[in-house]
Amino acid sequence: MSKDNTRAYSRIFERVIGEIRPGPDEAGATVQSINMLMARLKKIVPPDVELRVAGSVARGTNLKGNADIDIFMLFNPSYSREDVTRKGLLYGKRIVDKSAGESFEVKYAEHAYTRLYMKNIGLKADLVPAYKISNAEELATSVDRTPLHTEFINSRMSSRQKDHVRLLKFLLRNHGIYGAEVKVGGFSGYLCELLILQFGDFPAVLKAFSEAKLPLVLEPGSGKISNDQSVSKKFNSRFVVIDPVDPDRNVAAGVSEESLARLVLIARQFIENPDVKLIYGTGFDAEKVRGYMADFLNRTGTELYLIAAKVPDKSEDVIWPQLRKVSVMITEYLRRFGVEVWIATSWKQGKTGLIMFVVQKKSVKARILKGPDIFMGKACGQFIKKHRKAEGFIIRDTVLYAIEKNKPGDHLSIFREVASGRPVNRHKEISLKGSRLYVNSVPKQYAENAYIELEKEISI
Repeated sequence: MSKDNTRAYSRIFERVIGEIRPGPDEAGATVQSINMLMARLKKIVPPDVELRVAGSVARGTNLKGNADIDIFMLFNPSYSREDVTRKGLLYGKRIVDKSAGESFEVKYAEHAYTRLYMKNIGLKADLVPAYKISNAEELATSVDRTPLHTEFINSRMSSRQKDHVRLLKFLLRNHGIYGAEVKVGGFSGYLCELLILQFGDFPAVLKAFSEAKLPLVLEPGSGKISNDQSVSKKFNSRFVVIDPVDPDRNVAAGVSEESLARLVLIARQFIENPDVKLIYGTGFDAEKVRGYMADFLNRTGTELYLIAAKVPDKSEDVIWPQLRKVSVMITEYLRRFGVEVWIATSWKQGKTGLIMFVVQKKSVKARILKGPDIFMGKACGQFIKKHRKAEGFIIRDTVLYAIEKNKPGDHLSIFREVASGRPVNRHKEISLKGSRLYVNSVPKQYAENAYIELEKEISI
C-alpha cells in the first residue's frame, strides 16, 4: 500500500471506528447486565459448575449496538451429556425474571441451550451448558472449545487489533458476508479475529486477500501461510484456517467460495483506492426499494419472478439449505426450456419461504437440444426418431441438434407451472403446492429482504 493510501486508510479507520466501537455507556450497561446474570446463576448452580463469559463481548470485539452476551456453564466430565443439557436448560430457565419483561427460548446447536431476552434493555444472552476442558483432546461437544477461543484471543490480541476486528466485521456485514450461518455462508466473528491476528491489522488482511490464490491455508497459531494441497484435501476445502485451539478444525469451513470471492474483489478495490464508501457498502432506502428493483429490471431488460411458499416453523439452519436446494432444482427445470437464469436466490421470512429469480427477457417458444455426433450412426437415428415432431434439425460441425417447440410458450406459463408444484413438488419439508407467484413486482412485506438479496447478488 502506498504512503497516500496508508494516510487514506488512517483517516477512514479513525472515522469509522468511532461509529462502530461501543461507547462507555453501552459498555458499562453490558458489564452491569453480565454481572446481574452471573449473580443470579451463582445462586443456583452447584459449586463445581464454573461460570464463564465468552464470545465477542468477552473478547472486546463486538460492534456498537451488538452486545449480545454468551455465558457458559462449564460442567466437569463426571456429568453425563444428558445431565449437562438437562441441568443447563433448568438453570437457564430459572434465572428468567418475567416481572422485568424477560423471556426465554430454547435454541439448538449440537445440544440445547437457553436464549434469554431482556427486552427492557434491548439485550439477549445465550446461556450455554458445556464441559470444562483445557485442550481440544478433551473435547466432548463442539461448544466446549468456545471458552478456549476467548482465552486464546485475549492472551494475544491488542486493544488496537480488536478495533481492527470491528472494522473487518463491519465491512463484511455491510457486504452481506458476515456470519457463519448456513443462510450467509460468510465469515464468523472468531474467523475475523484470527485473520487480524494472522496478518496484523485490517489493511494487511485486505492486502493478503487481494493477492490470494487457491487453495489458501492459514495457520494463525504460527502465522504460516501456504497453498498446501494436502491440507486442502484433508479438510475438503480450498480455504482453510486452522483453529489454533483445535488443529483438526477448519474455522473457515462455513465460508462459501462465493463469499470468499466477494471478499477478494472488495479487497482489490480497497487496496487500489481506499474509500470509506466501500466500508459502508451500497446501502438502501427501505421506502424506495421497490422502485429501485423496478428500475434495475428496466435497465437490464430482465424479468423478476418471486415464489412464496409456506415452510415449517423450524430454525433457519434447517430450512435455508432446503430452500436453496429447491431453488437449484427449479433453475435446472427452467433451463430445460431455454430460460436464461441470471439470479436465483432464496430466504426465509417468518413461516414463508421465498425463492426469487431474475431471468433474461426473450422468447422461449422453442429450444435447441444437443444430440449425438453424426458419425454415431445408431445413436443419431435414435435421436431423430425420438424427436420426430421437432421443428427441424441443425448440424454444427458434426453434431446434430433438434429444434423442439416448448409446450409452455413463455416465461409466465413456465413459472405458473413451477408455482403449481407439479414440476418440482417437494424437497423434504418444503412443498411448492399452493405457493403464490409474483411477477416483476414484490409485495411490500417482502420488498426489503428481496432488495437485500438482489443487492447481495449484483454488488461487489
